[in-house]
Amino acid sequence: MAGMRIGVAIVGVVFAALAASASAQPDGALEWRAFRSFTSADGLPQNSVLALLQDADGYVYAGTNHGLARYDGRSWQAVELPTGERAYAVGALAQARDGALWIGTDAVGAWRVVGGVASAVPLAGAEEINAFWEAPDGRLWVAASGGLFRCRADHCERIDALADAGARGLYGEAVDGVWRLWVGTNLEGVIQIEGIDEATPHRTGIAFDRAHGLPNNVGLSILRHAGDLWIGSGRGLARWDGHQLESWTATRGLPNAMVFAMQSDVDEQGRPVLYVGLRPGGLLEIRADGVWRLVDSQHGLPSNAVASLMRERHRGALWIGTMSAGVARVERHRWALFDERMGLPDRIVLGVGWSAPSRMLWVGTASGAARWSDGRFVPLLPPARNTELVYDLVDAPDGSRWIAHRAGLQRWRGDALELDFTVDNSALPAVSADRLALRRLAGGDFELYAASGHGLARWRADDGLRRIENVPGLVPGGAVPNLVAAPEPGGSGEDRLWAATDTGLTRLDRDGWHVVSAPCLDGLAPFALDVEDGGARTWVASRNGLRRLDADGRCVAYPAARALGALTRVRVVGDEVYVFGARGVMSLRRDGDGDQAGRVYGPEAGLASPEIGAVAVDDRGRVFGATAAGLAALRPQADAPAPPAPLRLLDARHGSALRPLAVGAQLSPDDSSVRFDYGLFAFDREYATRYRVRLFGLDDAFGPWSAETGVTYPRLPPGRYRLQVEARDADGVDAAPIDFAFGVDAHWWQRAWALAAAALLLLAIGLGIGRWRLRAASRRAQALEAEVALRTGELAAANARLEQAAVTDPLTGLKNRRYFALAGHAEAERARRASPARALLVVLLDVDHFKRINDDCGHDAGDAVLVEIARRLLRVARAGDIVLRWGGEEFLLLLRDVERDAADELLVRLLAELSSAPVLAGTHRLVVTASIGAIAFPPAEPPALDLEHAIARADAALYRAKREGRDRAMRVDARHGEGTPPCVCATRAARA
Repeated sequence: MAGMRIGVAIVGVVFAALAASASAQPDGALEWRAFRSFTSADGLPQNSVLALLQDADGYVYAGTNHGLARYDGRSWQAVELPTGERAYAVGALAQARDGALWIGTDAVGAWRVVGGVASAVPLAGAEEINAFWEAPDGRLWVAASGGLFRCRADHCERIDALADAGARGLYGEAVDGVWRLWVGTNLEGVIQIEGIDEATPHRTGIAFDRAHGLPNNVGLSILRHAGDLWIGSGRGLARWDGHQLESWTATRGLPNAMVFAMQSDVDEQGRPVLYVGLRPGGLLEIRADGVWRLVDSQHGLPSNAVASLMRERHRGALWIGTMSAGVARVERHRWALFDERMGLPDRIVLGVGWSAPSRMLWVGTASGAARWSDGRFVPLLPPARNTELVYDLVDAPDGSRWIAHRAGLQRWRGDALELDFTVDNSALPAVSADRLALRRLAGGDFELYAASGHGLARWRADDGLRRIENVPGLVPGGAVPNLVAAPEPGGSGEDRLWAATDTGLTRLDRDGWHVVSAPCLDGLAPFALDVEDGGARTWVASRNGLRRLDADGRCVAYPAARALGALTRVRVVGDEVYVFGARGVMSLRRDGDGDQAGRVYGPEAGLASPEIGAVAVDDRGRVFGATAAGLAALRPQADAPAPPAPLRLLDARHGSALRPLAVGAQLSPDDSSVRFDYGLFAFDREYATRYRVRLFGLDDAFGPWSAETGVTYPRLPPGRYRLQVEARDADGVDAAPIDFAFGVDAHWWQRAWALAAAALLLLAIGLGIGRWRLRAASRRAQALEAEVALRTGELAAANARLEQAAVTDPLTGLKNRRYFALAGHAEAERARRASPARALLVVLLDVDHFKRINDDCGHDAGDAVLVEIARRLLRVARAGDIVLRWGGEEFLLLLRDVERDAADELLVRLLAELSSAPVLAGTHRLVVTASIGAIAFPPAEPPALDLEHAIARADAALYRAKREGRDRAMRVDARHGEGTPPCVCATRAARA
């Protein structure tokens, strides 16, 4: 299909910050959308998604440049057409009212699928298929490069009203009770056809082309939205209000782009909104008042070219088909990530805050601090100071700005630095100031507190900076991880101050410092706290869990928060409490009981780096977190009432051959194993969907809720059975259950007549006194055989364990070098049989400075590092990939079926995963990196290599990575010798 064959570049999608031009969004407000991304790594045949469709059963179809795939809420599966070996792209999809799925391709015509059986539609001369539209009479209109056609299942006719122009877009509508069809063409713009149910449809007098104001004469897409007709052309967008055609192109600040897709929708307030896919350009959102916003690749959309759009039926989510990065889906309760692409100085975020007096969001990164202003991030400090590592910021009532940073404490007024306190020239207790809190005093005065890892300091206008001594609960030189100021009760205008210390919690009020004591806080060293209503409730987070202390002394524990590991922060946001820990984030109902489960946010919810070190909440209740992968951002949203999504039984099989199982089937007793697969079609945060099952006739009680989407029952005994499956979506809405009845027949000897005959036979045998000796001898022989069988089985099991131990590394549990000797040849042969576009990626990895870890921290720490490295490698590896401990601190990875063009990106992911978080080894927190050498096997070009020589080349690349500075990957090809092969490098900078 011309224009469809686009190179693939897989891009991870984490957010969209919606920034528009001055005319579109004058206030420059910070807005974003969060996306979940589906690519070829998730089962799509290819990452150019030209068409999207949801059928009547709820399945989502994606037409790509290399075929069709279907999504069932669990995974994408390819849908193959019987075209032999002919490759094809799928650029059009439709479902007719009779349930048939119509598929339009670029090379093999149109197809119709009914009951899973595909048949070609007789459509001579159509060439590539661009669009479908079903008329009220059930006939399907087909827009093709070869013209316009009208089809039934077994017959198509060419419509001559289009003359020689190819057809691109279709849109039908009834006007005054008469159906008319808008047709976008390749040469004549957009025309209108009437008489669509007549033998000879004909044009009306209405047409749009460049002479009327259409951006160009190619009509790619057409849609009626909010009363107006919108036309997507090959050079932009146009709107016809019934009287005038208005161009939406570069004159409005929009890119000149092809418009292949439009989707009508409503926003959260129920107002009409039009989504437009631009290629190139991204996703355009046009509100009813004419304000537009553009989401493009610079703002986080996976690809700058959008080819298809779809509004999902059950939850209303927008699905976006891109030309190089698969499908992006807008998702609620998902974190977005801001990084260098959006203007931050660095993706490693050290601090974040919201200044209410100046209504400013600021972000401190490893390369300096920034603030959001007029639609973009700009430096927080003047150029001479803009690389300061800023941890906290407070805007004071007198117009000054206080900044806590790596080297001390500063006071600024505008761009002028007024005070610069360091540990050398002041009473600061430590080199860095970590946290700040401003406490209002009587008469409009204030004092500023600076917390550090070695104590607390206070600044007053009449007293300067002083170190605070003799604070109850704070040992000399002890750390103060967190400070919170909150109004004194009674509306006096003064504040109280809470401080989290190494030993507990302490509070400052008019009467001085006091230890906050409660039985549930004994022995609890808080990391963080938050305060409601001047102290009516105090939330305390620590490595030992979460507590809520009420003013009346009641203390509530929240055990669910322990799932996050050591807690780092806690914030009250509206009716919810957000708890932050080493393993992610949890939201709890503020007024809920301590036994609530909470909503957990982890990597599946967009948190590429789950641990958040600092938190801010803006005046709209939006949450921002500092992570090692960027600034995380979440828009808390109330769970809108939604009807239950459909729960589907995807497959039912029985027997060792897994033959299809029909409802009401009666199974043979020798074929009584059954397998069921099911899925909930909510298509929203699938990772949080839960299922439970029971099988009446075997166990009438439900099993526990789990994420499993299938169940197997082996060798069921005779009887009648009824399977029942229940599902609960991410919002806690239960779906209507599935019921599936079937039965298992009894063996002939288990039936009543056989049992009666057996009883008579036993009675007759019992009358023969001589038979008892034979039975006794038989029993003794059976016992001896059983014991021999038992010993034989034990010996076989022991041998199997020995064989497994011989190929397993005892420290990491990975396969070892002996396993490679046994399996390497077969793996090489498999790689040689694979598609030329894919390869076995051979990766040799060596832990950097491992000897230093052993020398400085001990061999136990070294062992812990190796175990953790193994765990992280397995987290990146897919099913079928082989991860081995090659020897010492070296690891070998054999990654199957890697797209050659995606190899470097995979190496970058490996490096990022290995250094994603410090390794905990006893009391040590070790930052571990590795050097990588890699080669794609077999080589794409001569000379040929065997797998052992490929590993040798990877080893040479590894040592070159060491020489080049470590913490990087180098990929070598096979066209050069082992001296200095050209390499592709993936360094820390590249990962950033």
